Amino acid sequence: MLTLEKPQAGLKEIIIKSIWYGIIAGMVSGMVKIGWEAIFPPRTIARNLINPPQHMAQQIGIPDHLIQSFVYYSTDQKVFWFTLVLHFSFAIAFSVLYVFVSQYWKQIGLWQGAAYGLVLWVVWHVILMPAFGTVPAPWNQPFSEHFSEFFGHAVWGWAIAATVYYLIAKDKKGHLTNL
Repeated sequence: MLTLEKPQAGLKEIIIKSIWYGIIAGMVSGMVKIGWEAIFPPRTIARNLINPPQHMAQQIGIPDHLIQSFVYYSTDQKVFWFTLVLHFSFAIAFSVLYVFVSQYWKQIGLWQGAAYGLVLWVVWHVILMPAFGTVPAPWNQPFSEHFSEFFGHAVWGWAIAATVYYLIAKDKKGHLTNL
């Protein structure tokens, strides 16, 4: 299961393209996840007044005035830019990791990346955030939150893999191996 392979590309190319492709895949997959949550909101309006990324930022000491910062779009629509920065930073970081690891361990692409998203859901939403008190224990969370986050992370992981697959396939001069 944990069989590592020697990549075709050199480490420098892997690092540079992991960052570049990870930024692109992170932006695309981040938009996919936001879209999923617009259809299936993971939390009630009351529980989302301070969402988990904002609560985590509070826990590490980032001031509330920054966490609650927003700009107006289209006259009257509040866009909480700090939360968007956190959301896309998370998506980009784990997309970069996906590209890098995929060059050494092909199993990361299991179920076209959906397994990657599900593993991250378990690590963050079932283990780490409850352990740090950022969200309630999994058994104290409503089913609708588990439903939204479970399938949202599967779709998010798939979006990372699909974007990365496309970028590697279209790179005629590169040596990255596609899944």
